[in-house]
Formats: sequence, structure tokens, C-alpha cells
Amino acid sequence: MSAARSTPSFRAALALGLIGLATTWVALTAWHGFVTRPPSYLNRVGVAGLAIVVTGAGLRSLASPRWLTLLAQLVVAWAVVAWQVTGSAVPDGATFSALGNALSVAVDTARTYAAPISPDVPPLWPLLVVSGVVFVLLVDAVAFTFGRVPGAGLALLAVYSVPSGLLQDGPGWGSFVVTTLGFLLMLHLDARDSLLRWGRSLGPEDNSPWGHGNPVREAARAGAGRIGLTATALALVVPAFVPVLGTDLFDLGSGSGGGNIQIRKPIADMRRDLERGEDVAMVRVVTDDPRPSYLRISVLNRFTGAEWSSGDRDVPSGNTASGALPPPVGLAQEVPRTEYDYRVQVTEQLDSTWLPTSFPAAAVRADGDWRFDPSTMDFLAADDDLDTRGMDYSMTAVAPHYGTDGRYFRDASTGAVPDELLELPSAVPALVRDLARSVTAPASNDYQRAVMLQRFFRQDGGFRYDLRRAPSGAGNATLEGFLAPGGRVGYCEQFASAMAVMARVLGIPARVAIGFLEPEQVGPNEFVYSSHDLHAWPELYFSGAGWVRFEPTPAGRATSVPAYSRVSTPGSGDEDTGAASQPTDTGGTSSAAPAPGANRPTEPAGTETGTTTGTSSKTGRNVAIGAAVAVLLVLLAVLLLGPRSVRGTARRSRLGGGPDELWAELRATALDVGIPWPEGRSPREVGAVLVDHLADPDAQPVERPRTGPFEAPEATAALERLVDTVERTRYARPGSRSAVAVADRTATESDAALVTASLSAGVTPRARRRAQWLPRSVWSTWRRP
Repeated sequence: MSAARSTPSFRAALALGLIGLATTWVALTAWHGFVTRPPSYLNRVGVAGLAIVVTGAGLRSLASPRWLTLLAQLVVAWAVVAWQVTGSAVPDGATFSALGNALSVAVDTARTYAAPISPDVPPLWPLLVVSGVVFVLLVDAVAFTFGRVPGAGLALLAVYSVPSGLLQDGPGWGSFVVTTLGFLLMLHLDARDSLLRWGRSLGPEDNSPWGHGNPVREAARAGAGRIGLTATALALVVPAFVPVLGTDLFDLGSGSGGGNIQIRKPIADMRRDLERGEDVAMVRVVTDDPRPSYLRISVLNRFTGAEWSSGDRDVPSGNTASGALPPPVGLAQEVPRTEYDYRVQVTEQLDSTWLPTSFPAAAVRADGDWRFDPSTMDFLAADDDLDTRGMDYSMTAVAPHYGTDGRYFRDASTGAVPDELLELPSAVPALVRDLARSVTAPASNDYQRAVMLQRFFRQDGGFRYDLRRAPSGAGNATLEGFLAPGGRVGYCEQFASAMAVMARVLGIPARVAIGFLEPEQVGPNEFVYSSHDLHAWPELYFSGAGWVRFEPTPAGRATSVPAYSRVSTPGSGDEDTGAASQPTDTGGTSSAAPAPGANRPTEPAGTETGTTTGTSSKTGRNVAIGAAVAVLLVLLAVLLLGPRSVRGTARRSRLGGGPDELWAELRATALDVGIPWPEGRSPREVGAVLVDHLADPDAQPVERPRTGPFEAPEATAALERLVDTVERTRYARPGSRSAVAVADRTATESDAALVTASLSAGVTPRARRRAQWLPRSVWSTWRRP
């Protein structure tokens, strides 16, 4: 009896296709975290997927060649997607150009904004629709056109690899569970179809519909119970061995050093703790520093246009918190400095993968695998189980004495810092750019510009500090509203972000730091930093001074500014910190009036610095390269580990089953090592072919092993017993004792294991290696021998 696939009816082919489409569509809901409105891509993918399924079902029911079916589905998919994106399905130059432009805009949006992306910005959905349709087409073609349902599971796994690597929270369990059930149903129906083509199973009858002779039970055992659960387990295991990069959307690369560095979002955590009413002690220090203040937790280097993130980090395994540190980047040797010793104790309330330290510091000594980034000198946990709770450590802080004449503050030279610290997205509002230039127009160097920016926020611009009235986030839209004359109410996040962005507009390297502002003294030389001391501030770079902090947050929050920034600049005197506006709960404006002309741009709106486009394109290339590498790593891990793991699990399951399962394992072994298996023959006829390929399983592997019944007499006898057992199980009269009185189960399993080992020993070492890593039985359609 032949087991070749028959041509399905249109109704049957359509039903299978719709199950595959529903399974893939549910899997694609895992991408909902990329956008604030998931229906923007899910509905369109559903429409395109329906067209793909109907086309494939119709052609398969007509016994169309596989290549023709796939080609027709590709054409239909392109036409539907082109119509959804451009409004035209005509395959002409205009449609191709419009579709390409839409995808280019979507890619730029993905680079510029962090997830979830609002519909108020250039749309991301065309990119998600194209990607989703590719997966729908892939699953339908692999599972139904080519009849390889287990292979479609790898495509569904790839769907989940995208949010796992790019979203902080990853995919949800709900969609995973439903997708798994859909995949198991596909396997069940495929195995049932394969079994029914052989006719009714031979063997004892069972009055129960789920008995031994029922095709449904046999299909469940062959498909969902074996391959499906194996593939599901693989989907849970493989991601553990794939390096997932845990920064923001398309913000790839958490460092080139050893160890998995988990990067959290300090700004979000800071606002959460500030808004919490209770003031919780977090860090205790004992120090000879008479006035300890800023204690830094982390540095944010990258501004995406939606938020600040940690960016790429180089954290070599040798950069540990074990003593002396390298000198601060850019700090000249001639700058006078004083060193202070700190003994630090972190309470159980501070759970962080960043180590609070002074900046700059001469030495840090802490237990555990804490590593520092030499460009920022902040410390990250290199162990997944390492955090700051209950830690005790010591450090030596360095206090540079810059004076107030600006002698050490020289403009940064080209290449002094990485390009990332000057990069801005092209979507930075014109108001932000123009205001930065107008406020600092009288200045003649970067040091004066930085001082004038600080004074603008604290004194001249009419800003107020109010945590409760502060907007959320620090993206372009938030900054534009915060800097507009009708806004100017915020908390330290907006002040730090706005000054850092405006400094970059002026060509000054800038970043945002997160940490603690000022502790409370609780005893002689003992101080406590609490949750209400959490703070954000900008750090700017100057040749000779290195990275130095500025304080744009008004005096209602930060009572003083660094001494080196309290100097005279052209057109103004020293900063009057007492004139800075105080926080208020009223909705009125501050009594501090803006400086004349401070809000009037001196250059045409939309003018940008010449370096912005170049740096933005460079970031785009880096993102594309990083995304390609991440996808390749996922695919490589799946291709290397997937087939071998599925095959091993299937082998163990079959060897623990009944005679039919053991016979199926013999067939799978023969397929894997390249031994011909005569289809449609009786077990005895198959055994007559296999006996000539048996070899001694204990012999040393050679290029041409000797095979035959005389070379492996024990395996030959085991094969004879196994053939006899399978024949009695299959062909004995239903209900007779011989049908069920098979040989001892343990002995039968031992015979099957010996025969499979003997078959593997009868081929070349190269064939055995290929069978181990690329087992053909995994990809073949499941059939009963």
C-alpha cells in the first residue's frame, strides 16, 4: 500500500491553511509592544494572510507544482501589501518606489523612537506588516505546500525571537500558549492524515474511540505527543543559549566584554521612587569628605529622540572593582585635586545592577563581578544574580579643583570622545535647536555656552521645578513642550535632558547621569542618601577638565551649582542662585522673568548643524549591522541545536514505546545514515534489506566498515526477533493472544537499540556525523513504515 500524499480537496486545504494562519497571527501578537496601536499591523497582516491561504489552498487542491504554488502566493502577497501601503497593486515603477519609501520611513522611525511607538510619528506599521506577511507565507509554504509541519515550528519560534531580543519585557505568555496549541493541532492533523492514507490499523480492536486501533489516538501519539512537545520544549530551551541584547528598541549591543550585562532603565526607576511618598534610606557612607554630594549610579550616552539609554558599552573582563582605577578621561594632570576615602553600605531597599560610586574616583573595591566601562567609569554587574542589596564596599573619591577662571575648560578636539556623545536624531524640534543658539549667542567658547545654558534653566528662563506637574519622559515631543514659553515646568529628568540635548546642538559632547544629589548627615562623618535624593544631571566634556557636571535644575531642588560654573559670562554677571524660582503648586508662572530676547531665535527655524545627518546615518548603519548579526545568531543557534535536539528526543521516546515505535526508530535511523528503506514492504522484506547493512557496533570506526549478517551476528539475531514481534503485533488475528503477547518489553527495547547502533556502525564516520547534526528524519514527512 502506498503512503504517498493524495491531493486534498479545496475545503480540506483551506481548513488547514486557516489553522496555520490563525496560529501565525496569534504568534505575531507578541509584537504588540512595538506600537501603541497593534491593530495597525495585525489587521493588515490578517487580510494579506487570508489572500495567501486562499491562493495556496486553491492551487494545492488542483495538484499544482509546489514551486508554482509558492510563486503565486508571493505575487498575491506583494500585491495585497503594496495596495495596503501605497494604495496601488499595479506592479509599476511608481508603486515599487512608494513601497520602498514607506519601508525606509518605517526603518528610520524604528531607529529614532523607542517602543511603543505612537501613531503621531511617521508610521512603523509598514515594516511590521511586511515582516508579518513573510512569516505567514513561510509557515503556510513549509507546513502545507511542502508538507513539513515540524519545520514550520522553527518559523514560529523565529517570530518570538524578535520581541525577545528587542523589547525589555519580551513576548507575553498568552500568545505563546495559544500559538503552541495551534502548532500542536497542525501536527496532530498532519500525522492523522498520514496515518489514514495507510488505512485502518491492524491489531486488537477497542470499543473506545480512543483505543489502540483508532487513527486519532495513533496520530496524537505520533505527532503532537512526540514531535510537538519536543519542538515546544526546544522553543523554551534555545533562547537561553542565544545572547539577547537588553537595551532599548533597536539599541543593539550591550558590550564587547565577557559576561551578560543587564542594563535597566534608571530614569524610569528614579521617577517611580521620587513619586513614592515614603523617603527610604538607600546608601550610607562614612567619609572624611566634609561635604559629600553627587553619588553617581549610571550614565546614559545615547539619545534616540524618544529617550536616553545606556548605549553601547565596552566592559572587558579585566576591568573589575578590585582597586586602583585608570585616570579620568580628559582630566589634565595639572588640575589640582583632593582625595577622600569612602566606606559605603547599601541597604536592602536599593536593588540595582549599577554600583553607586563617586565620579571621578581613584579606586573602588567591591566583592562580586562588578566591571567598569573605561569611557564612563560606571560599574555594572557582570553576573545575572548580582545586585547592590546589602553590599559593603570602599572607594577613593577625587575632587578636582578647577577654579573659576575657566583655564582648564578648553573646547573638545575632534575625536576626543566617541561620535555617539555628539549624535542627535534628525527629528529634534527646531525650537530646541534655535533656543540653544539664541540663549548662548554672546558666548565665545563652549565653556561660556555651558554656563549660559545652566543659567538659562536656573535663573533666566522662568522654569519651575514641580514633580507632580512634570511631563513624562524626555523625548523630542516632551522637550519641545517643556522648552516652549507656555511650558517650563518639570523635574530633574527634563532639565538634565534638555541641557544635554542643547549642548549637543552646540557641538559640546554631553550625556545624562543618574544618581543621588545630596545626603543627610546623621553622625560624625556619616551620611545617608535616601530615595528622595535621587537625581539626574548633565555631564559635559572639555579638554583639560574631562567630564564635568552641571546643574540646570532650579534652586527649589538643587540649592547650589558647581563653583566652576558660577562665573561671569558676556552680557551677564555671576549666577544669583537665590533668584532661581521655587517650586509651587499653583498653575501661575514664575516671578523670574525671561531674559530679553531669550526665546527669539537668531537663526532661521529648521537650521541644523552639519554633523547631524552624518552621525544619524552612521547610527542607522550600526543598527542595521547589529540587527543582522542578531538575526544570524538566532538562526544559527536554531539550525545547529534544533534538528539534533528534536531527533534525540524522538529517539528516546520511540525506544521507550511499543513495537511499532521501535520499528519507526529503525526507519528514522536508516534515513539519517543514508541506508535505503523499502517503502510499502512488509517488516520481513525490510529486514532482509537491512541485514546487509549491519556492522559490529563495538568495532573501531573506519572509512569502509565491513557489513553483513556474519559481521554482526548479535545484531542480526536482534533484528530477526524485532521483525517477528512487529509482524505478530500488526498481522495477527484481532483479539488473539498472539497479537498482544509480544516479547519481553525490556528485551525488545534492547534489540531495537542494538540494531540501530549496528546500522550506524555500518556507514562512514562522515555519514554518522551528518546523521547527528542534520538528521534527515526530522525533515521528512512522518509516515508509518
